[in-house]
Amino acid sequence: MLIKNKTLTKNKIILLVLILLIIGGAVAYFTRPKETPQMAEYRNVARHVLSTHKKSHWQKNAFIACTSEDCMSVEQSAPVEVKGGPPAVDDEILTMFQADSHGNLVLSESARLNIEKLYALNTPEELAEKMQKLSGALPEMAHRQVGNLLDYYEKYTQNLVEAYPPEVEPVSLGDMLERFRGMHDLRLAYFGADAASAFYAAEEKITLQLLYLMANEKDESLSLEEKAQRAQHILQTSPELAAAYDPDRE
Repeated sequence: MLIKNKTLTKNKIILLVLILLIIGGAVAYFTRPKETPQMAEYRNVARHVLSTHKKSHWQKNAFIACTSEDCMSVEQSAPVEVKGGPPAVDDEILTMFQADSHGNLVLSESARLNIEKLYALNTPEELAEKMQKLSGALPEMAHRQVGNLLDYYEKYTQNLVEAYPPEVEPVSLGDMLERFRGMHDLRLAYFGADAASAFYAAEEKITLQLLYLMANEKDESLSLEEKAQRAQHILQTSPELAAAYDPDRE
């Protein structure tokens, strides 16, 4: 009888502990800080953007363009080493791009910046002249892909300006998130997921870090510009803190 009573007491204690644990968990769940609408909106945009970033490990952030003319997908490849001394200043075009051993264009963030440079700083006549000069430095396929990318970039830029006129500035973090997502989707539409990733993934990750810090800002008296400046300062001066807001960890 004594043994039976001890067993009942032990079972009651275990049941009581389980009940307390359940109650404690429920209290913690319902009393935890609620996520702000801004942060929830940020997480939706971050998941959308990061889901399209290429998952493979990049080698020096370099990719080659596909063998098809539309240049809409890429694969990893090491660029061909450029032999000879540095070109003359007038021949800068000759070192803007590289081809791989199969004659395809190597895509990277620097290649995208050079596409932007050619588009922004040259008249149509000057661009045609430089493309002619470039034909002597790149294989036919890579040269054609540069031309295609210039065409894609022109259409992307025109659509971007129409969708988000430069004179219309965002007035809230929600506007910034909507614009960022829209820009990302335009890049996917014009360059394809792989090429857009090679061109813009590193830049988009930094933008996501800034937006996270802005969404997490507690001082609501700050203007949107002041929040952006504070977030930028954190990224520049506190690498450990910035790492904690790495969007890949979201």
